[in-house]
Amino acid sequence: MKPIQHVACILFIAVLSVSAISQEIDGPLQTLTLQQALERALANYPALQIQRFEIEQALGRKTTAGLLPNPVLSYYKEDLKLGGLKGGEEIFSAGLPLNFLWNRWSQVNAASAQVEASNLALANVQRLVTFEVQKAFVECYYAGQSYEAWRKAAAVFKQAATAGKIRLADGDISGYEQQRIALEQQRYQKAAGEAQVEFINSRRRLAFFLDPTQSEIQFELIGVKSDFHNNDFQDNTIGRSESPTSPAPDLEKLLAHAMQNRPDLQAARATSRSKQAALRAAKWQRLPDAGVSAGYKKQVDDFKGAAIQVNLGFPLFDRNQGEVRSARAAHEQQIIATELLEKQAALEVRQAYDRYRLYRELSEARTDGQPEAVLQIAQFSYAEGEMPLIELLDGVRAYSEAFQTSFDLTLQYQLSIFELEKAAATVLWTQN
Repeated sequence: MKPIQHVACILFIAVLSVSAISQEIDGPLQTLTLQQALERALANYPALQIQRFEIEQALGRKTTAGLLPNPVLSYYKEDLKLGGLKGGEEIFSAGLPLNFLWNRWSQVNAASAQVEASNLALANVQRLVTFEVQKAFVECYYAGQSYEAWRKAAAVFKQAATAGKIRLADGDISGYEQQRIALEQQRYQKAAGEAQVEFINSRRRLAFFLDPTQSEIQFELIGVKSDFHNNDFQDNTIGRSESPTSPAPDLEKLLAHAMQNRPDLQAARATSRSKQAALRAAKWQRLPDAGVSAGYKKQVDDFKGAAIQVNLGFPLFDRNQGEVRSARAAHEQQIIATELLEKQAALEVRQAYDRYRLYRELSEARTDGQPEAVLQIAQFSYAEGEMPLIELLDGVRAYSEAFQTSFDLTLQYQLSIFELEKAAATVLWTQN
């Protein structure tokens, strides 16, 4: 009868543990897929809204650069007297500055290039936010899986401690063994508590990307496929799949794609074009100010007729030397910055590619196991007195090491795919 009592006791404790676990998270859980997380982040994250206002500012500057100058209306009157004689004149005229004829097109080109750069900067922010959301999503998912696994390991020692009390009363184990179980229980409870904190914080990080005003929202992540027997990365929420058995992407093609399509590089090149156009505009502004006005003139002696005035500045001192020098330096600075960014982008692609290849090879070499079965066998065998304490410790340790290794490898493998996509600015596997 004693083995039946042990098993019944363990099953009763397991039921209580499951009930407690289900009640730990208060409030209803929202289901969330990776695609839904990306859509919400790209719609709500403030960094994107900030960049959109930057685009509005650039559009405003472009509008200003393209406007024609306002005409100037003038009225001039003389009323002169000398010894009873009167003299004077009246002039009505309208004038228009002429500088826009040679300044406007270069200023419009510079402003247009800046609008293009601002739009590409928005695409780059979207690229970075997409990666951060993907990273936060999978980290939150595996943090939750790790927390559950640690709780299972801690529950084994909780049940072993209960069973140990019965076996101690029956004289099957020593007091030392019972104390040893209590110490292990505390150690695994500590690990489970730390895993819970990491899970909660990772969920907050993800929620912050979705809506910074609701970082405490709770949700259940779905769509990430992960278990101890799965060597494939498959994300059904975005319709992409990659397996270690599929051909690896070509590094040279990824580098070429990044050089051509990375939005930060495109934005830097557009900024360089804007600086070059600004330099041309500064050079054109070395020409003197000019204006023309035409009107009607009438004198007191009834002489009257058309009046034309032309104003032309003489660039004796100010030839816009300072602005030309500043614009040239800004253009050369942007050229160097763009070249440096290109080298940095190539470095990021190579580093991401090496990281991806490493975790791909590790995933190919990974062997399937049955850590859950090992844990269950150790749990019931010890309760039945068929396994000594040392084997119980070894079984739980093997389980904890197995899930840590598996979760970390799968997590890093998925992150390496996202990092490579971010670095190369591409989707590695097409939509199904």
